Amino acid sequence: MKTIVKIIASLCAGLFAVSCQQFYVDTQMTPEKAAASLKLECDALDAYTIQGEKPQSVSFSIASTTPWNISGWEKAEWIKVSPASSALSSLSEDIVITAAANPDYADRSVTLTIQDDDKKLPARSVLITQSRKGKLFVQPVTDVFEAAGNSLPFTVETNLAWEVRSADQWLSFSEASGTGDGSVKTIQAIAAQNNSITRSTTVTVSAGDEKFSFDVNQKGQSLEFLPVDEPVIDRKGGELLLGVKATMPWKVECDNADITVEKVGDNQVKVSAPFNGSFAEKSATVTIKPVSDDFGDVSSSITVSQGINFKLEGNCEVLSDGSVKISGGAKSRVTTLDEYRYINAVITLGEVKFSNKGEFWFCGALGQVNIYNQLTLGGNQRTRLDGYMADGASSYKSTSYGTALTQAELESMKTYGISLRPEEGKLRFEFLYNGEVRGTQAGPDPFAVDSGSTKYWFGGWNSFDAGTSYVVKSCEITAIAE
Repeated sequence: MKTIVKIIASLCAGLFAVSCQQFYVDTQMTPEKAAASLKLECDALDAYTIQGEKPQSVSFSIASTTPWNISGWEKAEWIKVSPASSALSSLSEDIVITAAANPDYADRSVTLTIQDDDKKLPARSVLITQSRKGKLFVQPVTDVFEAAGNSLPFTVETNLAWEVRSADQWLSFSEASGTGDGSVKTIQAIAAQNNSITRSTTVTVSAGDEKFSFDVNQKGQSLEFLPVDEPVIDRKGGELLLGVKATMPWKVECDNADITVEKVGDNQVKVSAPFNGSFAEKSATVTIKPVSDDFGDVSSSITVSQGINFKLEGNCEVLSDGSVKISGGAKSRVTTLDEYRYINAVITLGEVKFSNKGEFWFCGALGQVNIYNQLTLGGNQRTRLDGYMADGASSYKSTSYGTALTQAELESMKTYGISLRPEEGKLRFEFLYNGEVRGTQAGPDPFAVDSGSTKYWFGGWNSFDAGTSYVVKSCEITAIAE
């Protein structure tokens, strides 16, 4: 029993002691101790600058043991502080300051005061400045710099710090940067001497978020072709003069061996080409370049062309090198676009294949007179005139038969020539095989009594078998003067 009594007594003593601790009052607290326990810490900078046109937010933190508030911004409608007091949040908080875009061409500012509600702690001041709305007006260079180098003015009007740059080192400025006050400032752009051709560069003026760019040009050493409407050489052969503007010694080149170029004086290029005997349009790039490498990679080019002289019919295929392949078929032939009278014609051949009934004709017709040469595998070759003369004479036939050509000879033919020329009141008609005369006659001359002319053609008369074909590299026709 005594033991139980002792336990109960001990428990009662413990409960009394705890109760006394919970209701303990520090009778030693003084005003000094109370003030020392107050805390208001802020990591804000003394001043912030916010952009005028694209304002960024500002943030800082407050850690406090006593209620606080931020004042001084209430009448500045352009700025917001969130939160502005601990009553709207908590004693410790992150503060965010936002601003509207500045519509004015002047800076604006407000001073924030951070203070505990009882004003027992020192206040903090934070200056918030917003930059002015950017103004940038540029009057660019309007003239062209001289090749010798000179300076030309342009103006900058801004209320911001500004900078001017050139895309190339040959252009510099009397001032490359500064701070604008809203007034118009004149700057000199300075071009170095230009020993090359005309050049240009871009100038960029920057102020805040604003940029303005403009191009400037400088005269230089000239090397260029003058404009030409149609740089075309006559298809029957001829010359073309190209004008050149140059202030340096130059030379001329051409990328097509069939077309000849020649420098004429200091201001012209003569481009010439003979009769275009191929079956595709010819073209060439004519280029002028400085004689000296001192002028750098400078050149000017122009493309000239020369048309074709023939019409293709039937099974005629133009190949990549400008030759034509004539294959068996009805009226597969090549006809001149122009009419002629007396001529020398040379047809240069590539691969030739003759099979049964294979044939090759060269023909013309003056009024009712037919003029033709015929080569046929297995038959004679002949030069022939027949028909009615223009003077009303009766019809005539004048035929010369030459020795027939074998298949091997026909397929070894590299040139086929025809000569139709006046000779002592008659018409001399010759066929040449690889430069050798194989058929000739002198008959009545239809051109002597008829002032007309004819288009000549070569290939198949009507049709020849599909096993026969010939590649014609070129056909050169020269008119014979009367």
